[in-house]
Amino acid sequence: MKITTGYNFKNWARNIQNKSQYYCQPETEEEIIELIRKYAKIRVVGTGHSWSALCESEELLINLDKFNKVISFDKAQETIRVQAGIKLYQLNELLDKEGFALINLGSIAKQSLAGAIATGTHGSGIAFQCLASQVLEFNLINANGEKITYNKEEEAFNAAIIGLGCLGVITEMTLKVTKAFRLHDQTYTYTFDEVIEHLDTYLQYDHFKLWWFPPTKEVVVYTYTRTQQESNDSKIRKILKDDILSVWAYRILVKVGNLVNKWRNPINRFLTGQMKGPLDRIEKSFLVFNVPEPPKHRETEWAFDIKNAKEILKGYQQLFTESDFTFNFIQEIRFTKGDEFWLSECYGRDSIWIGAYNHEDEQWDNILKTFETFAMQHHGRPHWGKEFNVSKEYLEANYPKYKDFIMHKEQADPNEKFSNNIIKKLFC
Repeated sequence: MKITTGYNFKNWARNIQNKSQYYCQPETEEEIIELIRKYAKIRVVGTGHSWSALCESEELLINLDKFNKVISFDKAQETIRVQAGIKLYQLNELLDKEGFALINLGSIAKQSLAGAIATGTHGSGIAFQCLASQVLEFNLINANGEKITYNKEEEAFNAAIIGLGCLGVITEMTLKVTKAFRLHDQTYTYTFDEVIEHLDTYLQYDHFKLWWFPPTKEVVVYTYTRTQQESNDSKIRKILKDDILSVWAYRILVKVGNLVNKWRNPINRFLTGQMKGPLDRIEKSFLVFNVPEPPKHRETEWAFDIKNAKEILKGYQQLFTESDFTFNFIQEIRFTKGDEFWLSECYGRDSIWIGAYNHEDEQWDNILKTFETFAMQHHGRPHWGKEFNVSKEYLEANYPKYKDFIMHKEQADPNEKFSNNIIKKLFC
């Protein structure tokens, strides 16, 4: 097991940089246990697809990219047990070959499974919870190097499943999967006002999300219906839309908007116009859920009580339409079912997720501050894997199990082996 010294960590967005004393990629559970018993300060990193500083390490940074095997696959019970470092895209491809799929997914599949689970990563669909809901059981190595098994039938599971890496190192997970299915994707544009007015109708779709290019009056509406119908997506459309327009053309337009700021609004109107199609396709679920990897950008996202969705959407629309900010990135709006995971952004309430996104420029700090002020006025909860600035007092007021989680953390890791600066700021 090779130990690298003086490792320079940079996250995907390049907004977080940290130098760790040591870096290691263990390949067995025994090696992970050995590392935990040897080092005093440890954090785990996967792809680094997080905008928050969760992966910064004071001493040892563990990467689980080589700890990514399938342990067992029970097709009859529709469960799969895997090592925690497997990437979502690897799992998607493996399951698809066997005629199975993950129940729900987010937009990006580059993340490690454990990292996506531990931060409350989610997809969209008001009948579907965050990705952590697909976990039936997981193993975690605690600060003493002991293996603990958490089962979904126990309350301790709810305490630990979204644990931000501060309870120990997750090594194995058993997931509930489903028979492979396709999505009937109907994508078109409507005015923002019309969508807000008819929001309840849209929420009846299996999966529903919105993309908005401020300050345009129209939004891009994505509705996905689960189906077993055969795929009808064309190779030409995939090349033109998914590869050329969504990747290369979009990146070029982002750069153009950065060169001449006043061109951003016309570019946004042009991009919205390209979605008026409408698109009507049927394709494998993971190929629809996952979108082409976007250009590097800054991002925050918050979950709000769905009961206040229309009021919040109107305020959000006004906030960005009437501001002096110029945006050169998609703003995404999604919806998920509530759950019982203590640190879940959707704990105890069905939620609407709203974010602020922009290519990094001199405006970003003010965009973030402005949006966060708005989000806190509406009792939002920040996505742990994205950018946010909140106090312990705010977290305690908006997470019913906040104090309970701190007690659980103190029992699991009394010497703060798995803490770093952001964990101490939030929970110590």
